[in-house]
Order: sequence, then C-alpha cells, then structure tokens
Amino acid sequence: MPEFQRLTIDEARTLTRTELLPRIEAEQKYWYERIHRCAMKPGDDKAFRTFNDILHIAVGPRRPVGHDYWTKPLGELGEL
Repeated sequence: MPEFQRLTIDEARTLTRTELLPRIEAEQKYWYERIHRCAMKPGDDKAFRTFNDILHIAVGPRRPVGHDYWTKPLGELGEL
C-alpha cells in the first residue's frame, strides 16, 4: 500500500467528502498506530490537531444533509 500524504486544510477545502473519506481513514490509521506505539514526536501534536479538525468537519454535518454534502468540496460549502 502506498504511503499516504497528510491532509492540509487547504487541500481538504478542495476535496469532496467522497474524496476525503479514504484519505481520512488512511491518516486516522497512521495516527492511531503512532499513538498506541508511543511514537509521537515533538511537533506531531499540531499535525494531529489539524487532522482532527478536518475529520470532525468532514464527518459531522452542521446542517441538514442534502445532495451537495457528498458532491461539493468543503470549501464551496463553507464548512472548512
């Protein structure tokens, strides 16, 4: 499996939820493996917080869900 690239806020703004979900799953696996192996390093906390911000916005609707929820980039929806 190819190594993933960490998500950034700017990148997440350009992706739809459909495009984000596989990326979020891969990065979530990466972070939780690091946490459980006690392999976090100085500076990882900022990247982990950024990931968590993206995760919570992408999976938690703030308003009723419509067709745009899955098909428009988060930046266009004004959610990120």
